[in-house]
Amino acid sequence: MDDLSLGSARLGAAPERVARINVDAFRHNVRLLNQLAAPAETMLAVKADAYGHGMVPLAFAALEAGATSLAVLDIPAALVLRAAGITAPIFAWMHAPDADFGAAAAADIDLGLSAVWQLEAIAAAAQANAPRVHLKIDTGLHRNGASVEQWPGLVQAAMAADAAGVVRLHAAWSHLADASPADDEEAYAHFRQAVDVAEGLGARFEALHLAASSAGIRMPGARLSFVRFGIAAYGISPFDDETALELGLRPVMTLAAPVASLKRVGAGHGVSYGFDYRTTRPTTLALVPLGYADGVPRAANGRGQVWLKGRRYPIAGRIAMDQFVIDVGDDVVAVGDEVIVFGEGRTAVEQEPGTGVPTAEDWAGFAHTIGDEIVARVGPRVPRVYLTDDADAGEDAAEASATDGSAADPDRWVIADPEAMHDFGFGFASRLGAGDVLVLTGELGAGKTTFTRGLGEGLGVRGSVTSPTFVLARTHPNLTTGVPLVHVDAYRLGNAAELDDLDIDFGGSIVVVEWGSGLIDRIVGDYLELVIERPMGRAGSTDGGGADADETGEAPVEPRVVTLHRRRRADG
Repeated sequence: MDDLSLGSARLGAAPERVARINVDAFRHNVRLLNQLAAPAETMLAVKADAYGHGMVPLAFAALEAGATSLAVLDIPAALVLRAAGITAPIFAWMHAPDADFGAAAAADIDLGLSAVWQLEAIAAAAQANAPRVHLKIDTGLHRNGASVEQWPGLVQAAMAADAAGVVRLHAAWSHLADASPADDEEAYAHFRQAVDVAEGLGARFEALHLAASSAGIRMPGARLSFVRFGIAAYGISPFDDETALELGLRPVMTLAAPVASLKRVGAGHGVSYGFDYRTTRPTTLALVPLGYADGVPRAANGRGQVWLKGRRYPIAGRIAMDQFVIDVGDDVVAVGDEVIVFGEGRTAVEQEPGTGVPTAEDWAGFAHTIGDEIVARVGPRVPRVYLTDDADAGEDAAEASATDGSAADPDRWVIADPEAMHDFGFGFASRLGAGDVLVLTGELGAGKTTFTRGLGEGLGVRGSVTSPTFVLARTHPNLTTGVPLVHVDAYRLGNAAELDDLDIDFGGSIVVVEWGSGLIDRIVGDYLELVIERPMGRAGSTDGGGADADETGEAPVEPRVVTLHRRRRADG
């Protein structure tokens, strides 16, 4: 698997903390759940920023892996997905009185409705656009959803709105409490009764949905038209009595940070606030720059365990806002060694529980909570880095449903934001050596220079990488014994001969050429091309050239799809 952030791991360049998102594990989980639910379809929940994993990248990955629709909490999140280029159905169900129903209708967002006032608000705002609506019945959870007494009135109001062209009545739905199998069966019976009542009033539903992860796995009768899979897709079991490993699911997020400092102390020293922990012998204390502001739950004080150099260590003392400490005894540990808070866990059911890398499920136990909370609480200052593996991605391409008009590719990544693009470039440095030529193709502002800046840091070259627009080519010598980086902006070059006139040392350098497609293939043999695009081909043409928009202060905020192509010299 390619670690696209840590790459060459040069001093000072790696992030202080990171959440690595295994996109292939996520796709594996979605495919597995698709197969389990069939013939029901999968609506993949990406609410709460995809449970902390990154909504936009994983929304695309879910559709590539066979999900046919997406679920988010509210209209603003749904609009973000539409702006990113998602065209598949998107379902949103939590609406306050000031919800922008007009924008939702214009963006063709499916709306879950629980009350007549919501229909009235849609009628006032939707104008010419009639959104699809899903009517919710409260089957015992007592949150939103129409009560038994309110249900007939909601159904009749929705039918009238449908007849008036204000909405399109699409589905009936509910949500289970997961209190017990008996309680869920009773709720399912209430749901069926509510559907019967609605149909008796003349309603005709195109779809019914009730099950989320728990019922989708263990309650086949509740799968209905589709299952709203959530936490299971992120590799966390919805059950107390069965782990993700036992279900065949793979954890998706790894939360990690390097050891920031080491301190040798004697016996009897207190550690962290309150001195809940005191050393019992001369020992080494390792400081890790992750705390409860990053999502490491303070409720796990005295119980949390982390992974360092092939073994588990307990956290010593209280977890603070920004850091925690582990007591490593006399073990050999260095500053910069990676500490994993949670990650992949055991790789075989036969392994002893409590061994291997801790999982989010383990941390749920440490903190007396659920795995959903552990991953969803990982804070915004922890960068998400998206990882993929060639073989798995190829499997995804073969098995993915073409729900969004795209397919996975063995050398294709979704990059969430400029910081992730920088980290991607840093990690890409480990792929390149002397004689390699990399062409960067993408519209103005795609992130080409941001990528190259990260690449330069990963290679350990001198000077900050900026666009060489007016000098055409800039050489960055290596600060160690490595090869230099030559950064070329070919936008203003008219032909391959002008590029050749720059007299670049292709054999002794790593050469990155922006705007070089159609030129470089006349000069060198094999080369690599990275194509950077907005998802779903949303990119519009932008006239002009030279520096990427990040060089002018207009940093791209949309995700990017990056595809690697291996090219050969053109004939003639």
